[in-house]
Amino acid sequence: MFKPTPSLQKMLRRLPLSPKQAGKEYYKGNRVGSMGTIDRYGNFSPDWSKVRTYVYPLQGTRNCEVRSLFCFSRRGNFTGEDYLRAWKLAGGHDIVDAGAAGAAEPYRNMPTPFEEQPASKS
Repeated sequence: MFKPTPSLQKMLRRLPLSPKQAGKEYYKGNRVGSMGTIDRYGNFSPDWSKVRTYVYPLQGTRNCEVRSLFCFSRRGNFTGEDYLRAWKLAGGHDIVDAGAAGAAEPYRNMPTPFEEQPASKS
């Protein structure tokens, strides 16, 4: 019913084909690269320098703990009570940069409190 304009049809012909535009025998692959070569008789010979290999553990896989690269072990149980105890031993107050001695504004790093204004109908 509707067709693209003739100038658009010419541009569509110049674009590279995708597997969805072509027939069922047209296969482009999935960008995985070649793992070897195919000779003139159709036999595949792998290039072992391109094939992915995985290192097998020396101790075997039995009783092996699977760990992620981003998994870190904790040294111990550090609870909130332990944190408060260490905080009280350090003086029990937050450290605020007071600036130069005798400055007119000793707590310049303290944030100003934000008070939300009541909503008004406009």
